[in-house]
Amino acid sequence: MNSSTTMADIVSTPGDILLEEFLVPLGISQYRLAKAIGKPQSAISDIVRGKRAITPEMSLLLGKALGTSPMYWLNLESTYQLKLLQDQDLSDVVALVG
Repeated sequence: MNSSTTMADIVSTPGDILLEEFLVPLGISQYRLAKAIGKPQSAISDIVRGKRAITPEMSLLLGKALGTSPMYWLNLESTYQLKLLQDQDLSDVVALVG
């Protein structure tokens, strides 16, 4: 990784996975998914563009619509968020245990 590359540059967002692993291969448009789960298309678009996180409610909806578990989506989101935080300087945190 060069000095200007961050984890965000190399880690797929949950939205990337949604688009590349589900929507495109299954021929499902963002509009069709949004209608199937009763959410605005902008919500799906924001997730795909990495502008919105996958919430527990959204994970339930995606899981039901796409035949996955809700934990699949929550795990993608939490893993992504933790990887982003690894780029941050947390040196001011004082370890209280260990």
